[in-house]
Amino acid sequence: MRVIGVSELGKCFNGCKWTCGKAVIAGVESAAELALELKRAIGGEAYVNGRDIHIITKKCYIVLTVERAEGGIAIKNALGWGDNSQAPWEP
Repeated sequence: MRVIGVSELGKCFNGCKWTCGKAVIAGVESAAELALELKRAIGGEAYVNGRDIHIITKKCYIVLTVERAEGGIAIKNALGWGDNSQAPWEP
């Protein structure tokens, strides 16, 4: 699995799609902490529901399935719905 830092999270979205594949986000200890970092990176709202992080913006609804991994939190699967023509956040 690819390891990426929190500072790279914004680069992992193309429209409403997660483009970093299966990855470990280094430097975060929980799904809640990752949800907060995702909210900072792309805006909108983010919350944790079980093993999933839900991100809701004006243009997208994104669900990331996560689990603990060595060195951070692993993103195992991603689904996104919405307007894929632009970034999910307002410019």
